[in-house]
Amino acid sequence: MGRFALSPAEDGRIKAAQIVGNARMGGVVSCVMNYYSHMDRSRYRFDFFTYGPSALDERLKELDPAARVFTIPPFDGAFWKAVPALKKLLQAGGYAIAHSHLTTLSAFALRAAKSAGVPVRICHAHSTFDRQSDHYIVKKILRPFAAKCATDIAACGEYAAENLYGKRADGAFILRNAIELNRFSYDADAKRKLGLKGKIFLFVGRFVPQKNLFFLLEAFARACAKSNHVPIKLALMGDGPQREGLAARAEALQISEDVLWVPPGDPALWYSAADAFCLPSLYEGFPVVGVEAQASGLFCLFSDKIAREADVCGNGSFLPLDADVWAEALLQAHARAGNAAEKLRSAGFDIGREADRLTAFYDRTLKKAGIALQYRGE
Repeated sequence: MGRFALSPAEDGRIKAAQIVGNARMGGVVSCVMNYYSHMDRSRYRFDFFTYGPSALDERLKELDPAARVFTIPPFDGAFWKAVPALKKLLQAGGYAIAHSHLTTLSAFALRAAKSAGVPVRICHAHSTFDRQSDHYIVKKILRPFAAKCATDIAACGEYAAENLYGKRADGAFILRNAIELNRFSYDADAKRKLGLKGKIFLFVGRFVPQKNLFFLLEAFARACAKSNHVPIKLALMGDGPQREGLAARAEALQISEDVLWVPPGDPALWYSAADAFCLPSLYEGFPVVGVEAQASGLFCLFSDKIAREADVCGNGSFLPLDADVWAEALLQAHARAGNAAEKLRSAGFDIGREADRLTAFYDRTLKKAGIALQYRGE
């Protein structure tokens, strides 16, 4: 590979560069870290390439003190600086794998990896986009080039694969946004533990335009007007740049007392306490929060912009973005699904099993590239 030479970690592990970009965004980083915490770390070491300091730094240090976090310029702001910076780091590190989780921006990351001589280069689709998506024109322009420098392609689901790779989608390795199913099992005492009463609707995620939370507030306000004084609450768990605007909108709609602002944290108990989970997003790849909610058997209300494959347990609805339609749906009775964990396990959402699949996928890609596999202790 020219001037490039594989350089295993000091302990003999194969190094895989995880290019995640903005580590503060949460979803993608949480997914990759979840896999890393459950896979056999005696074989592979993950180093992360991000746009700046984040909570990832400490989490990674606790999980694997030998793993490293590198900072590069943002591809969506200064790709002409980011490409050579990433190339230099990859070349110096001697990585066997460059796994880019940047969807369309992988066009830049994988060009740097190819130029550095990294033998295995994986383009991973974590989301979809359409005309309503932010930066749609840029994403549309970059889409044909996203996997141009990739040796392998992957996606969080079939819909995300089709959205990014088109006719090549059948060749994508599908790596589900798997979770610890037992951690989200239903707790019948959750409402008492959280001090909640009445009917609870729950959203978990970032307060950003993609999640369409101003719409959710409007739909909830209409549900409140039709509830005949039956106590209902909307719990918004998370944070983001729209926090103040959403609070102001709730005040204007006169529903402030019925909206619960829950800081980011472990949502497991909240899924058990809720009566329905709401995700009115304008677009998604494969929402991890939807999987978590379903693991507790919770009924999910999805926007019809989300791929139908998100309803793994068959206990959800996909609704058009009409506030009256959502208001009516919120006021209906929603039963919990039975055998949720088993359904999710069968569909590929058990992180224990899926982490082994990721390891096997890396093994196959390296063998295909002609890289001899040898691990610590072998």
